[in-house]
Amino acid sequence: MRPKILIVDDEEAMVFSLSEYLSQYADCLGATSYDEALDVLKRDRDVSLVISDIRMPGKDGFDLLMWLKEHRPKVKMIMITAYGSPSLRELARRRGAVTYLEKPLDLEQLLRIVRQVMERKGFSMALEEMELPDLLQFLSYLGHPFQVLVRSSFGEEGEILVQGDGVVRVKTATKEGEEAFYEILNWEGGKFEVHRLEPHQVGGEPLGIPLSFLLLEGMKRRDEERARQREKGAVEVARSRVDELIERFMKEIPEFVSTEIVEIATGLSIGSRSAQSDFDSATASAAYAEVVKANEKGLQALGGAETVGTTEEIMVTTDKVYILITVLGDTGYYHGLAITRKGNLGLSRVIMRKYAPLFIEAIHEVTGA
Repeated sequence: MRPKILIVDDEEAMVFSLSEYLSQYADCLGATSYDEALDVLKRDRDVSLVISDIRMPGKDGFDLLMWLKEHRPKVKMIMITAYGSPSLRELARRRGAVTYLEKPLDLEQLLRIVRQVMERKGFSMALEEMELPDLLQFLSYLGHPFQVLVRSSFGEEGEILVQGDGVVRVKTATKEGEEAFYEILNWEGGKFEVHRLEPHQVGGEPLGIPLSFLLLEGMKRRDEERARQREKGAVEVARSRVDELIERFMKEIPEFVSTEIVEIATGLSIGSRSAQSDFDSATASAAYAEVVKANEKGLQALGGAETVGTTEEIMVTTDKVYILITVLGDTGYYHGLAITRKGNLGLSRVIMRKYAPLFIEAIHEVTGA
């Protein structure tokens, strides 16, 4: 038999849209208010899942959740809202919603969650093929107490004891409770063992936080951490590209002495090369940044951007070298070049202009701007 789902939202178009998409999997009923939803639930006792908006005129999704917990405790619920906030997540957690999704909804993700809620009954699947979050969700639907022993691919060990949607105990070598759960969920790879317990073997008071919330929050944290790692990796790739460009650039400059890409505000370099073994990149970067700042002050004294414009290039001449400083657009960085007095200034300027857009693009990748 196809499962039966009730979709509740004060926007009729949303009810229609979700019903149409989920109808490929289940028979869908709709309601646009708390009262309509109750009428449907009282009339049709085969509804096994409710998907409800949280904020609706009059009584809302939380009121509906409270009614379900009292009158239809076996009916699962997924909450959705266009007004996500930490306080709403906390309220959903404390009142035991199955999960919490924010609009705009990813319909494919919603369908996956609906399938997880509706289809996992009994040990009909191979546990070793499941991801740990799916396994825990699966075990929670069975209602019996289970001990899950987890061992990561790096040898870290942890224990999670669940009973229904309640988490009784979680611990690792260094943590206990909620933070231990998030630590285990963030482990890469590994194995787990599942042991069914008798009620008298459980012991201890539950954490007071539903497993469904811990899973949702834990996977969110894991996704955020992986996004940070991807971003960090992307920055490293971008920095490598800056280094590669500098390497190519210096080979095209006759009488090359040194070159750097430096942030004007901080004087910090994100890439440099020198033909001199005793070259101090940090000192040169800071000094060059001060030259650019001093030049800006001079322009302000002359009337500022409205009168004389903004800096594009600065040239400093000493008895041994020429120093060219080119500001790289609006990135907040400049490109500095030092060549011996035997070098060709005109050719160096041409080469710097050729590389400027390449450096600007790479800097945007590094800074994410």
